[in-house]
Amino acid sequence: MTSITGSTEAPTSVRDHLPGTAPGPREDAPPGGPPEARLTVEYWTVAMDGDDSCGSCDETLTTLRHMVARVRPLARSLGIDVDVTHRVVATWGEALDHEIVASPTIRAEGTELRPSHPDDSERREWRWRGDTGDTAPGQALLDLLVRALAVRSRRLSAHLDRRGPAPYVRQYLQPAPSAAEPTSSGNGPATCG
Repeated sequence: MTSITGSTEAPTSVRDHLPGTAPGPREDAPPGGPPEARLTVEYWTVAMDGDDSCGSCDETLTTLRHMVARVRPLARSLGIDVDVTHRVVATWGEALDHEIVASPTIRAEGTELRPSHPDDSERREWRWRGDTGDTAPGQALLDLLVRALAVRSRRLSAHLDRRGPAPYVRQYLQPAPSAAEPTSSGNGPATCG
């Protein structure tokens, strides 16, 4: 398989895509080399009766994490790491600010997947490709992730085609936390509601 740059080897980092540079560390790169790009998947829930978790949302989050695990190797081959970030809204104002109309709502790179709540109950209807069900279809979550990954990859390519941060700016950039350091990426235990 040939990559966009004509090489038959997959790049190992975002820096490998910088025009006019060879793979490997650069003097003007931050310590540890350039960070991998991130695709952040936002998992929005609504706090209900003091809880931010329910069985339906727990099931959706489990399915989402399973689909992220399936997409992650492809994303990494593109120099992109996928994170799930759990966000909770508890007030009418927060719901308005973040345009939340259903719980859960999954968003990434301008793509959104959410159920409809057809009545005053907790009942959810998930629609995807003409089908309706009461649980989030794994294929719908996978579709959202693949679409978001494509958008993120295009944005990353455009940024790197412009050579990324200027050398002057690079000297001030700090390395991202290592994978061993805790972050708010949502990769650990989380609740939903």
